[in-house]
Amino acid sequence: MPTPRSPLFVLAVVCPLAVVGLWLGLPGSAATVSECKSATLDPVCEYGANAKEAEPTSTGTSTQPGAIEPPPVNPAIEAEFHAHVAEWQERGKLAVGAQGEVRLVPGLEGGWVGWCMVVRTSTYRAARCPVAPRQQAIGYESWEAGGSGTRGIALVTAPIEAVAVDEAGTATVAAPVSGVTGVSAALVEIPVPFPAKSSWFDEFEPVLHSTRSSGGRGRSAPQRDYSASLPASVWQAPSLPPAGVCSLTASHRSGLTPRFGHVVTSLAPTPGLAGGGFASCIDTEYSFARCSLDAAVLLAAAAPGVAVPGALPGAAPVHHHPGLVSAPGWNGQVLARRVGDAWLAVEGGSSLRQRIEVLAHLRASVQP
Repeated sequence: MPTPRSPLFVLAVVCPLAVVGLWLGLPGSAATVSECKSATLDPVCEYGANAKEAEPTSTGTSTQPGAIEPPPVNPAIEAEFHAHVAEWQERGKLAVGAQGEVRLVPGLEGGWVGWCMVVRTSTYRAARCPVAPRQQAIGYESWEAGGSGTRGIALVTAPIEAVAVDEAGTATVAAPVSGVTGVSAALVEIPVPFPAKSSWFDEFEPVLHSTRSSGGRGRSAPQRDYSASLPASVWQAPSLPPAGVCSLTASHRSGLTPRFGHVVTSLAPTPGLAGGGFASCIDTEYSFARCSLDAAVLLAAAAPGVAVPGALPGAAPVHHHPGLVSAPGWNGQVLARRVGDAWLAVEGGSSLRQRIEVLAHLRASVQP
């Protein structure tokens, strides 16, 4: 038979556990505490019955080590920024499309990669060499002083259909570049001086399905006047051309005299160019019959010396001369024929007949 326990022993054991159980939320603890309250002679029960959440002793704020705090706002700088934004947006509202033609043609100088961009309007003609437009919405852009204000040129890739300027609500339609698949161009003019008073850059934003993308806002926007090149050595007669990855020689034609040129010393791929583009591994300026002609070997920019370069934009066969094509260049027409995985091209001279005669006496080789 179990030994009966005294009330004092029960209170001494149960009350502390009841207090702890109530704090932990255990079932039955409240009732046990009520029993403790009745045992007013026990100090443990009295403490448990009167227990409550402790009040904070103090309050305050502080910055913990390593925290980043925002810099204070400078009202003058903030006002200047908003003034620049207003000027920038106003320039965009004044931009209008310009009539003209943009062509991408091969650049012959040794070391050039990509294209030459030729721009023609009713009032001017200009060429930029080399340019390396990328396969992105705005693949290339340039801004310059022109006429009575600012002139801008953009190269865009499909499916972009138009461009806006400085986040304006109006757009200028981009026209396909002849002979270069998937590339279009847009010309705009802003009737205010170049550059802007704020020195913020103007910029193009792509428009697709009548929706304009946001720009980079002037000074913070990266300029997209991309270019690319290969390392090349320069020489001039009477010195002989240095050794390089490509060679170019003239034979069996008196009066055809090399004057100077550029020879690429090593090849490297340039992938991701809009339209593919070319890489010139050598060029030589020749004099012939009191004329100057530039001859070059053109490779595929993405895999020079390995892949076959694409067709010359706008090329047409030359009648009665199988294998020869004539295409627009940045300085007149370019005459070319295939030589292995390359184009052997000639530009300049006084006529197509003279270019045909010079090309017939040129020999080229590529050693990637």
